[in-house]
Amino acid sequence: MRHTKSRPDPWDFAAIDARLLQDSSVVLAMAVAADGHILWANERLRELLGTPVLTALASRKLTEFLVDPADWEAWCDVPAAGRGVQLNIRAAGGAVRTLRGDIRATGEGQGAVVSGLFVAANEQPNLRGLAQRAARMEALGSLTAGIAHDFNNLLTVLVGNLYLVGEDLRAQPKTFEKLKAARDAAKRGTDLIKQLLAFARREELDADIIDPAKVVDGVTPLLRRALGVRIALETAFQADAGTIRASAAQLESVVVNLAVNARDAIESKGRIVFEIRREHLTQAEAERRRLARAGVYVMISVADTGCGVPPELTERVFEPFFSTKGERGGTGLGLSMVRWFAEQAGGAVELQSVVGRGTTVTLLLPQQSEHANDGGDRTMPLSTLPSGSERVVVLALDEELRGTIRQTLEVLGYSVHVASGVEDMLEALRPAEAQLLMIDGLGRADTDVLIRARAIRPGLKILVTTDAGRAGERIPAAGIGTLMKPFSLSELAGGVRAALDSGAATSRV
Repeated sequence: MRHTKSRPDPWDFAAIDARLLQDSSVVLAMAVAADGHILWANERLRELLGTPVLTALASRKLTEFLVDPADWEAWCDVPAAGRGVQLNIRAAGGAVRTLRGDIRATGEGQGAVVSGLFVAANEQPNLRGLAQRAARMEALGSLTAGIAHDFNNLLTVLVGNLYLVGEDLRAQPKTFEKLKAARDAAKRGTDLIKQLLAFARREELDADIIDPAKVVDGVTPLLRRALGVRIALETAFQADAGTIRASAAQLESVVVNLAVNARDAIESKGRIVFEIRREHLTQAEAERRRLARAGVYVMISVADTGCGVPPELTERVFEPFFSTKGERGGTGLGLSMVRWFAEQAGGAVELQSVVGRGTTVTLLLPQQSEHANDGGDRTMPLSTLPSGSERVVVLALDEELRGTIRQTLEVLGYSVHVASGVEDMLEALRPAEAQLLMIDGLGRADTDVLIRARAIRPGLKILVTTDAGRAGERIPAAGIGTLMKPFSLSELAGGVRAALDSGAATSRV
């Protein structure tokens, strides 16, 4: 007899997905003790009350925020479950907000806890708009995933050939460094695709310890050319401002985003200033700036002398798909991605603006004690890379990608057979010497290909190349390695060698 666990109580806060409640942009959630102390409140409610840090509510009571004392009496008289409850809350700045929702009491006496989920009455008409925005974000993710595969194939061909040409030009240092710069720039294209995918799907990206001054300084020459002569670009970097934990590609994108926004806000001549410095914040200052704790932060700001943003729009500019550019064609994603980047890095973003005088966007990111990692991709001499002489069968539908992989593997000493279709690939596996199958872009729907391949060669090693657009489709089976595109010469060499040297492939797929 099969036993199943009983379904959790949907009002049990221990069973509810804490992240869903914590990050909700619509629902206001709280749990209140019998004496009125607020035990927990999600981020949306804390913003409404003007106490962005949860610990700041530890000594506060719900009655402090209620406009009508009768609301507290109704709250205390709630039975085991109450629906259609209405509260009038005094929000930050003194404005009164009406909340409507459901509450439920658990426990008895002084140990009782009343939990509630609410929606601000004035936001109810906007729920359909929020749902539409969510659908648009999902569509953005699907669109980006669709183009990522083809885009990464192009980058793989570009990066792979730059590596091969670089081997021939290693004796010419000046030309070699130019090729290396071009190759690194091409690889950053994939980082940008990953960033857009992660933003659209609200996923986390791998972060590293980086020096923001070095990253920002690296994009300023490009921005100076893009901004033109009418806009002066200035920088003010404090020496040893510190490092942060973030993605360098994301930070580059953020800086470019903010610079382009600033350029669009300047109608004729003007100035944009990048500033980076350390900021020591007390607990009170951290809470005021919507940060979790006191400490040392790295401040990155972009200030312009443009037209400015009206006060009533300074909070809305960070909403997805909201744009102040009107007919000028803004997507409404730029500042939303900036805020997402700041939150991913453990910090916050704020905007200060005066109409007619300009705008300053400031990121505050926790300073790290570690030194920055060298983000450059080291080009190892070919003689130092893992190599071999085994027979590798390569299945890739893209002709240029097949050619690049074949050239690279042959340079490393392998015997290579490239296949443009499944039947060609299966035929190439029949000779006993075929030891590795390398497939590009295999998804879950194509597992039958592996089943047929393993039927011919039970001990066959398999390496699947994938990209940011299809990373979620990688097959979770033992004996199958993965290699993210675009890959460097050393990454390809290491991936192929690791797949060949792995234990016997005994798993079924």
